[in-house]
Amino acid sequence: MWAKYLFSKKYPELNYLRLIFAIYSLGFLYGTRNHLIDIYRDGLFGYTYVPWPINLYWTLLTFFDPLTILFLIFKPLWGISLAILIMASDIFINLSVSFYFYQQTGIFTNGLLTMQISFALFVFFTSPYAKKKTIAFLKALNVSGGIIKSESSPN
Repeated sequence: MWAKYLFSKKYPELNYLRLIFAIYSLGFLYGTRNHLIDIYRDGLFGYTYVPWPINLYWTLLTFFDPLTILFLIFKPLWGISLAILIMASDIFINLSVSFYFYQQTGIFTNGLLTMQISFALFVFFTSPYAKKKTIAFLKALNVSGGIIKSESSPN
């Protein structure tokens, strides 16, 4: 139900939210693209140079990145929460791996980390506004947007 409001021009008060969600979606689409390329090039669980849990995590991002986009469209509060969770965990893991390899080799190898940190900061700084606007809009329409339920709901 949220998608019909998000994509309707009848609600100009959602313009900033649309822009934020579009940037989130582009970022997670880019992440999906990168992980798909890695799977095509190196195979499923192809990150063999890192421990198994990190290999599993990076491979699962191929599923969770597009899931975040779908949640932003259909369950926006879930999408915002998942975006925060993914970016926080991914930055932590990527920084940890990069620093480990730097300590071992003296070479800092993750050139895309700056772009990823910039995107993460955008997610972290805009997510409170996005949640607040989403909740306010859904309450005004008395519809469910994921985590919250309408006050008139029998559950």
